[in-house]
Amino acid sequence: MTDVGLRPRVFETLANLLPEVLRRDLAAPTDATRLADLDVGSADMLALVLRLEDELEIQVDVEEFDEADGETLGALADFIARHSVSFA
Repeated sequence: MTDVGLRPRVFETLANLLPEVLRRDLAAPTDATRLADLDVGSADMLALVLRLEDELEIQVDVEEFDEADGETLGALADFIARHSVSFA
């Protein structure tokens, strides 16, 4: 999906889901928030993407996902916005 409005919605949804997935309160995340600094593991990342897919009614193609795509919250939002399709 190349919807210009998708990236901000992805970021906002990720920011809202992150405390739920990690089960703790967090300071307001930014694009530069490093996921490793929040101790986001692979299981957390999977849970985050699955919940995001449900929330936004999209499907994320993770075939091309690499470590750099999950380095920061902004990088993750960029990847998801570029590698998703809507099924709404």
